[in-house]
Amino acid sequence: MILSQNETVPFVAKWTKLDVDLNQLSKEKEHTALWLYYTKDTSVSKNPVTSIIIKQGISPMVGAEYKRVPVDLNEGVGGFHLFMYYSQSGSKDPITEITAKQCFTNNCYIDGWERVEKDLNKGIIIGMSVYLFYKRDSTQDPVTDVVAILNDQTPPQGYTQVPVNLNSILRGDQIYLWYKTSPKNPDTLRDGIQELAIQFGNHVVTPFGWSKINVDLNSDKDGKDGFGEPTYLFIKKGYQELPKMDPLTFDSKGDFKILQLADLHFTNEEGICRDIPTDLDCKGDDTTIEYIEKLLEKEKPNLVVFSGDNINGELVSDARSATFKFAEPVIKQKIPWAVVFGNHDDQNDLSREELLQVMNKMPYSLTERGPLDIPGVGNYFIKIFSDTSAEKQHTFTLYFLDSHSYTEEDEEDEYDYIKLEQLDWIIKSARSFDRKPNAAAFFHIPIWEYNDQDAMYPDARLGEAREDISSPKKNKISALEAFKSAGDIRVTSCGHDHVNDFCMERDGIQLCYGGGGGVGGYGAEHLGWPRRSRIFKISAFGGTISSWKRLHNDKLSMIHYQTIFSL
Repeated sequence: MILSQNETVPFVAKWTKLDVDLNQLSKEKEHTALWLYYTKDTSVSKNPVTSIIIKQGISPMVGAEYKRVPVDLNEGVGGFHLFMYYSQSGSKDPITEITAKQCFTNNCYIDGWERVEKDLNKGIIIGMSVYLFYKRDSTQDPVTDVVAILNDQTPPQGYTQVPVNLNSILRGDQIYLWYKTSPKNPDTLRDGIQELAIQFGNHVVTPFGWSKINVDLNSDKDGKDGFGEPTYLFIKKGYQELPKMDPLTFDSKGDFKILQLADLHFTNEEGICRDIPTDLDCKGDDTTIEYIEKLLEKEKPNLVVFSGDNINGELVSDARSATFKFAEPVIKQKIPWAVVFGNHDDQNDLSREELLQVMNKMPYSLTERGPLDIPGVGNYFIKIFSDTSAEKQHTFTLYFLDSHSYTEEDEEDEYDYIKLEQLDWIIKSARSFDRKPNAAAFFHIPIWEYNDQDAMYPDARLGEAREDISSPKKNKISALEAFKSAGDIRVTSCGHDHVNDFCMERDGIQLCYGGGGGVGGYGAEHLGWPRRSRIFKISAFGGTISSWKRLHNDKLSMIHYQTIFSL
């Protein structure tokens, strides 16, 4: 909660004030003091805050997982508008009332109401912005159902109309929401509608715990074929705990298999096809999904690693929706998965922090934010154990690093590098383990040592380098030296350069590429070089690492089998 100097704190005993005026550096003689308060009192809120972000602008795009603190942090001091948003976890009190508002701009709010982010009429040429709003009031009956009624359809009995046409253009369907409230009792309080969210795109995926209202709120006729962005409302009834996940373990033979999926470039629409043969019946993202499904069936991995550029950057209008889409084939198979971010993943409506909050509420995700005191989002490790017994041992480690995007230290579009604090964290983590098992590290942008393809080592590389290595410039910070200092990393694997797929040994560490897997990114398939994905098999309870690739063809051809490391 943020209050100005003239406002009164409700239930003051339950709130703690951070004694720093957020506007104290204002150059204005009489500025508005702003104070931040927080509470740990569960009578105020039973849901812990899991993330806080600041966004610039009157009405910035923000993830559905976040709520706005309705105070401009730059109030009265000039400069950009800044607002704080926060995300919470756990079951929420049910929604008790829904309304909507038409506005001429996206600066569209109603005092005392929470806004459902995303303009329902986005992309139309003529018309107004339309937003949904809701309230939670513990003294009122909960909302237990929502329907969309088109034109002259008859609404169900006992439902309340939201008195705003959600399709505010000069033609097309008239669309109204109607909602039902039910008397308060333990069942309706538990199963009432807790959240509303909007997704854009004709190929949206229904996420875990949600239900889709199957009407395009921008529709021209019969609830489909809209004029602007295809727009769908999702509701969450009650609260479902994510499926319980056991720690990762080797099987009884001492094996563990990882499928690395690099540069998938998914969208929230049909997707595009780049650099494909003329005889390939390419259907955009569906073609990539079909390839992933075949890989999962063929290899049956214990873990899937998405190694960045999972979504297609500026071609994505709804990164949350695209995230549900790229992970869906893996979630359907109930396979654990982990993510590192690429330089294109946050070139859209959501930041990495917001994308992380989306993934944290998806089944079987092992993705973590990592330490707050080091640069980047997604620096973490996962332990693989010998078995599931009480005496299980930590026998292999997987590190995940944020390789960032573009450097702010250069006027040119140069790629950023893994920071010293991140490398120190890896070294300290490796030294903190009781025993030092072998390890692998995943990141998106190759470190500059991938350029060191010295002709003196012709047998040290397996695979192809069909394009220049798009790494950061060589600098005084050597990630390879840090990996050597950690002492446990035997292999690294990245993405980013779609038509490089080699592994190359340097100083006892194999530097590998995953190979681009998605038809939405550039490739060389039209030149007879199919898209591909890398598999790692860790055997002998971590003592041996082997690898190969599967091609995007009818046979999923295996190529370049190699033993990367063996004790």
